Amino acid sequence: MRPISNPADTLPQTSVSELSRRIGDKQAEPYQARIAASVREAIRRGRSGAVLAPTGSGKSLLAAGAAEDAIDIGKPILVLHPDVSLLRQNYAQFQSVPAVKGAQTAFYVAKNEIIGEQPMVRNSLDADVIPATNMSLVNKLDDEEFLRSLDRFGKRGGVVLIDEGHKAAAEELARVLSRIAHAGGSGIVLTATPFRTDGKDPLDAFGASIEHDLIDVASYDEVLATGRTVPTRFDIATGEFEAHLGADAVRLIESAFLALLAENKSVDQASQQAFSRFFKEGASEGDKAIAALIVAAVTRIWAKRAASATLAMIHCDSVEFAKELSGYLAQEGLPPGHVREGEKPRVAFVVAGEIRVWRNGSEEGPKEGEEPGRKIKRDDLLGAARAGGFDILVNVNALGVGTDVPQTDLNILACQERSIGSVKQISGRGERAHKASGKTHQVFVDVGNSVLRIFSDIDAMRRNDPERCRRQVRGLAAPIREQFEAWFDKDPSLREQIEERQRQIRVRMGEGDSEQYEDPLDPTMEIGDEDTLPVPKPFAAGLMTTGMRRYDSETKKFSSRVALFCDLKEFGLYDEEAAPDLPRWLVATHDERTGAQQAFLCKTQDVARKYVAFVGIRHDGDYESASPTDKQRKFVTSLQQARPLALPWLTGFAAPANATQMSAAIDLLKDKAGLLAKLLNVAAVRLVERATGAHSLRPDLRSVVLDRPNQLTPQRRDLLAAYCRLRQRFADLYPYAFGGKPTAFSVTTFDPSVLPEIKAIVANTNVRFFIIDNPEKEEQLRPSLAEGLIKSSIVAVGPKGPSEQWIRQKAGFGRHDDAARAREQSFREYLTELADGPVSKDQTLTITLARTEYLEIAAAKPGKELIRAMPSAVMNLLLLLGEEGGMPLPGEQVELIQDAIGKNRADVVVPFSLPRLCARYAQRQVPAQKKILKDLEKAATFKRNRDAYLQSQASTAQREQRLRA
Repeated sequence: MRPISNPADTLPQTSVSELSRRIGDKQAEPYQARIAASVREAIRRGRSGAVLAPTGSGKSLLAAGAAEDAIDIGKPILVLHPDVSLLRQNYAQFQSVPAVKGAQTAFYVAKNEIIGEQPMVRNSLDADVIPATNMSLVNKLDDEEFLRSLDRFGKRGGVVLIDEGHKAAAEELARVLSRIAHAGGSGIVLTATPFRTDGKDPLDAFGASIEHDLIDVASYDEVLATGRTVPTRFDIATGEFEAHLGADAVRLIESAFLALLAENKSVDQASQQAFSRFFKEGASEGDKAIAALIVAAVTRIWAKRAASATLAMIHCDSVEFAKELSGYLAQEGLPPGHVREGEKPRVAFVVAGEIRVWRNGSEEGPKEGEEPGRKIKRDDLLGAARAGGFDILVNVNALGVGTDVPQTDLNILACQERSIGSVKQISGRGERAHKASGKTHQVFVDVGNSVLRIFSDIDAMRRNDPERCRRQVRGLAAPIREQFEAWFDKDPSLREQIEERQRQIRVRMGEGDSEQYEDPLDPTMEIGDEDTLPVPKPFAAGLMTTGMRRYDSETKKFSSRVALFCDLKEFGLYDEEAAPDLPRWLVATHDERTGAQQAFLCKTQDVARKYVAFVGIRHDGDYESASPTDKQRKFVTSLQQARPLALPWLTGFAAPANATQMSAAIDLLKDKAGLLAKLLNVAAVRLVERATGAHSLRPDLRSVVLDRPNQLTPQRRDLLAAYCRLRQRFADLYPYAFGGKPTAFSVTTFDPSVLPEIKAIVANTNVRFFIIDNPEKEEQLRPSLAEGLIKSSIVAVGPKGPSEQWIRQKAGFGRHDDAARAREQSFREYLTELADGPVSKDQTLTITLARTEYLEIAAAKPGKELIRAMPSAVMNLLLLLGEEGGMPLPGEQVELIQDAIGKNRADVVVPFSLPRLCARYAQRQVPAQKKILKDLEKAATFKRNRDAYLQSQASTAQREQRLRA
């Protein structure tokens, strides 16, 4: 990884305090002068990189300064803009700089756009200053003369200044930039939010990156200190919004949003469709009712905050929603306390191709009192807004980057969660200072979960916990994370609001969860009388134990039965905020004679005692009354003090007071990886089975994968958290107890919008929480996911329990119906029939091939079927393990066959991983599965007949040998 460039390295040898710069008619702020000096040096050296500066920091002035310096150095400069409005804004600033105003200028804009009052030179890169929109260049990629002009521009040492560079990474524009870069040009990005949901970087074309090639950075605090911007007061109104809508509508909206994310759509794409479905033409009556609720809810949220607002911007996620909201707002009255209390608000609806205006409750033209009909220009509207002509601007992605209406002091984000870049840009519309109105801050209202998610992500990075934040935030350059930290820290009430919002989510997620998570007692269970129920005795903090000994007349030995009771609250597996209706007791039992182990999750200790009695552990009065010997006491004390048991959480050992307690304590502690390890593991398995609703899970479970994690009930979430804590403690005590390997475990989700309380499942443990939000990473993990499902070392859980079909889709399995499972089971059975013997502990099977059989495989040609059953079946297995399309074949098996050929062996033993074979088989299409199954069936039949023949031949030979004898 390239080191982050130090902006100080690019500055002249003068202190920042000595830097002073006048750009046109404006005196640059100290940080602007410093950045301008860094940019000038980058232009002189032909260095590519990024300038990061918060919204409102004056990037138009920096662009003008860069143009002035490029002219002075003798290099042409191409200034790129995402839209013509920002281009006009920058060009107005250019006109205040004499050197730039007098330079030869050419424009790349749409044919119907007129910039300035002078005659325009269009579509030429041979000028000194070339303001352009991104699309105007992209549209000329088929023009050979244009491509040659890009080469000439680069050879002249041309500089591409990309304003709002986070909007400039599209593949077509990258072709333009690459052409300039290859000819010798350089690129400089100006942006406040240097990240895109697609992860692309506009500086890639120049062999640089925004993250690692920083030219200079303006910090949030230094811009705020100049008075150019004002701080943000956050207002998390999500709970208020949801209360207006009702629980059913909220769940419906969230389900649609999460379903879109599951389709690998970006957060912004999912947000833009979350509300829009309810406003579409032809929507059902139910959807129309929810649409009306959304409009009314946003209107109430505005009205509650509008009394002290000069100008409100409301940012919607669809044109239909914005139109309906605008018309609804226009009929409302301004709230008490407003300077025009009782009057109807002046509302403008703004999208890329349409602007509409309402005054006094009626739609009007561009100017007050003018009839509607004439098209309103965006710049005219913004000018009217700056002059105080509006109370509310409602928009859909039209009042973002470059929009400068400093009167805006109420910013409402009326949509589901948005990504970090778009939220910061939208907030920036209200952060510009406005001395005339006495503006001291902006109020930024969030009705979705945008601020909650971003705050949680940034806070995780602040705490050096990158695994608990989204990939987009993990990749942020440190100076940008620091700007977000400063942005949040300026509002001391924000953390409290975040905690309240998280509490609301926990309460809402717990509503209506009537599922029974404990093991219910069966009335027919034989548990004996109350007098025979075992009495658990203290063992350690949060743990109790009991047991009994019995004499076996067959073996002439005593054997024990032991039960370990775990109080999940006292043992620290539940936190203080755990759902109150969760089962409290976890009990695990062990029968020394049979080796049987069981575990039960129980509501009360009394129920746990009855389960223990049911498995055969009864109260023995005589044994209970017997006292331990001094030798036993000393032995138990030494066991309690022995490592690795002397851990902080396994403390508070009780001194055994009777023979039952003493015997159970010795049984639990006497071996390093003995009974305590086994019972903790059995208990952990039961805990995760109840948390996931799955059955027969393996003790060495590797991962729980969360489907729709934000809809998990608090009970499932808390049980999973308890399981993670128990796994942590078990791993601390016995890291190599099973299979000689540490008991690694993780929680995984494919949902990038996962809530902080879901990530908290692994809090204070070494269990890792993975968010797979990268399609490439998801594709890479598919083989291991498939094998994990086959081995039952991975389990998926959703809001209602196991999510088998969903996780099979993620693993790439072709079908999920009963017929598919039947084929998969038949495939496994045929494999075990073909195997030389039982499958090994590491899930490996071997198949022996005779010389004629492996020679036929070696001579096989692509597309040609083999004649014999065994070679054909094994060849199918090799093709399964090969890459897509069946080639190349796996190395280990092919090398064994080639070695056997070279040594002319009579046979060769070929090993296969059973889980890998089964996973690859499940991923194949149905026709391929059926063909493989047919060949395996033939081979299994052949092997049975051959084995029967060889066995009969061997029996005949033995009989003849006996007769001769």
